[in-house]
Amino acid sequence: MSQLVVGETAIQVSPSEKARALTGSWASWLFDAMDAGIFSFVLTAVAHTFKTNLTGVAIVVAWFLFATGVGGYVFGNISDRIGRKKTLWISVLIYGLGTLLCGFSQNIIELNVFRVMIGLAVGGLWSAAASLISEVWRPETRAQALAFMQTGWSAGQLLAAIFAWSILNVHNPESWRLLFIYASIPAWITFLFIVFFVKESPVWLQNRGYVRQHSGSQSLLAIFRSDLLRTTLMALLISVLGMIGYWIILTFVPSYLQSTLKIRIDQTPVFMVWTAIGAIAGYIVYGYMARAIGHRKTFAIFFLGMTVMVPLFTYEVSHMPLTHGHLLLSGHNIAFLGVFSALLGFFTGYFSGFGAWYAELFPTSVRSTASGFCFNFGRVGGIIGIIGAPILIPKIGFTWFITLAAICYFAAAIAVFTIRETQGLELTSGN
Repeated sequence: MSQLVVGETAIQVSPSEKARALTGSWASWLFDAMDAGIFSFVLTAVAHTFKTNLTGVAIVVAWFLFATGVGGYVFGNISDRIGRKKTLWISVLIYGLGTLLCGFSQNIIELNVFRVMIGLAVGGLWSAAASLISEVWRPETRAQALAFMQTGWSAGQLLAAIFAWSILNVHNPESWRLLFIYASIPAWITFLFIVFFVKESPVWLQNRGYVRQHSGSQSLLAIFRSDLLRTTLMALLISVLGMIGYWIILTFVPSYLQSTLKIRIDQTPVFMVWTAIGAIAGYIVYGYMARAIGHRKTFAIFFLGMTVMVPLFTYEVSHMPLTHGHLLLSGHNIAFLGVFSALLGFFTGYFSGFGAWYAELFPTSVRSTASGFCFNFGRVGGIIGIIGAPILIPKIGFTWFITLAAICYFAAAIAVFTIRETQGLELTSGN
């Protein structure tokens, strides 16, 4: 048994309860990431089906990112009001349904609507899951627990790559529909696990009395009050900078590899598997580093790592030798590009830090609202990179466009030192 200090009372939290909370959150985040990630593999196929261009498909991604911001903010607030567990299973239900419907969309407008559904759920799920784990696990193990939860994102991206590799058929331009339909199935299993096996956060339960007496404390605007405003804005800025770089890479690297190396749509996932494996290692390493040296220094190290790796990755890709105009999938080529892809993925391990750090920066009454807003509206900032692609790629080329992400990462490495360190902070129901 481990003890959580809630107000003046120590609450016993059994190892099995902690494990179930982490398992439910991890599985939700894994299949959430898979649903979000499969779209990057079908950009070209979707454009062909609906007779549109890269700009038309990029708008779908932009709306998805905007929806994650709204979902993180609104569902984060709902989580502070009705609980972490309820918000978690509601989010899983929505993204499972949205993913299924994507497979049956008849035009680009319908696809947009269904991707917005998924985006709302993606944002809301992270807010509830990060708060739940932060409130169940003690300070000395919180960073590692949230790092493990974050591995679900890369595991989901890895699973998306495996699904894409197995289901997409270069001879069937409509095979992308099956990809969405099959990807929705695990969501229903996760939903049942959360409903029947995950318990509510004891910190949130103890905080309900405070909320009843201070109903205004849970307003959507509460995170902008004078004592929280600076922290909210700087946390948002760090998320925006990190997300611009990340979503440029996640969305366009598959198309970049197809464009630069002339490989087929069903071959691209081979390289993304390496990126996902590297990211899983990065998430775990981040958790241990944050425990040892704190969030700010660890964030800075990982952001600077991305600052170096992004241009190094694009340089190596653009200088790989082609055979008869395309890259041969030889063992040497796969291993060579795989190493750089894995290193690029490793330094995205900074995502492990958002949940723990943001949870520790805000009081219980607005914890999910604030972390949901700061983290997920960072994705809205990622729209800058998405809508900039059709404009910049024809002018500066695909390689230089991807490389622009490094500038955002360098700025983020500096910005982390504008927020206080919270290493070892005890979370309670007190405000």
